[in-house]
Amino acid sequence: MTEANHLNSGNGAPATAVAFVTYSLIPYLGILFCPGAVVMGIIGWLTSHGSSENDARRASSACTLAGLLVLGVQVFLWWLLYKVPSWAGINEAVGATGPPF
Repeated sequence: MTEANHLNSGNGAPATAVAFVTYSLIPYLGILFCPGAVVMGIIGWLTSHGSSENDARRASSACTLAGLLVLGVQVFLWWLLYKVPSWAGINEAVGATGPPF
């Protein structure tokens, strides 16, 4: 059986984890999908552990690791978004003149 057939054979968790990982690649917005990728990857790994679905187990493990990796990148992007205004001196300029409204 091919890997696509294993992902769709009874255990939908690996296929859902793959979808979550795909959607988590969207910069900034993708942080919402990273926890789903990790959770569904773990669920897929646990449900495929008792049977002989090696492809589903491998896909679930890869999705769990990819979800954690992308989560780290997304957190870095959000941190960067938070820090860039202070590095550019924008916060100091607003503090000197007051808020615009």
